[in-house]
Amino acid sequence: MTDEEWLGVVKECSTENIPFLASMPEEEKTKLLEKSELRRVRKGNYLFHEGDSVDAIYIILKGKLKLTRFDADGREQIVGIFAKNDTVWEGMLIEDSCFPYSGVSMVNTFVSIIYRKDFVKVLSDFHLALNIIALLSRKLHDANERNLLLSTKDPKARLAAFLLYREKRDHEETIDLRLEDIAASLSMRPETASRKIKELSDEGLIKRVGKSRIQILNFEGLEDVTS
Repeated sequence: MTDEEWLGVVKECSTENIPFLASMPEEEKTKLLEKSELRRVRKGNYLFHEGDSVDAIYIILKGKLKLTRFDADGREQIVGIFAKNDTVWEGMLIEDSCFPYSGVSMVNTFVSIIYRKDFVKVLSDFHLALNIIALLSRKLHDANERNLLLSTKDPKARLAAFLLYREKRDHEETIDLRLEDIAASLSMRPETASRKIKELSDEGLIKRVGKSRIQILNFEGLEDVTS
């Protein structure tokens, strides 16, 4: 990628919209960004592999990344899906921490990488420490929400809850995910996910837009399915 193309990607991204950096003093933020590595990860390629050491913070500037692993039967399990302004950094402050999953690009994705050695130098800032605590709290809340979602036994209710969860998290008009990724996120077979999507669509609660986009038409109706 040329310098001009990289500059275009960076210009699209406002650091004020990245929770991880938002409350950081401008001087420290500038130092970190100057030392950060910009990387493009092509669709289907790995940003990191399961078992790799956690030695950096990954900020998604543009694109989409899934955290994935495979069970004993070789079935994919998607642990999380991260998009623009999201940050992957769990375990970065734990000594000898390793990733329990792999990070795979779902589309051409642009990432800013801040290495541990550079980040620990600014940890003494009080406001930054509070920001990190708040971020960890939100991550825990998000993880609890996902666990609650996955504990729902009824596949239709689980799918409805997942669509509401993604809409609330992404704030987009449509949910852009392949059928296989939806199924892997819900520990569900693709054919089961397909049937339940059709049921929700037939009931007028959602609408398929193209091959991989879903639009929620009736939020209250979808919430009723989950109750």
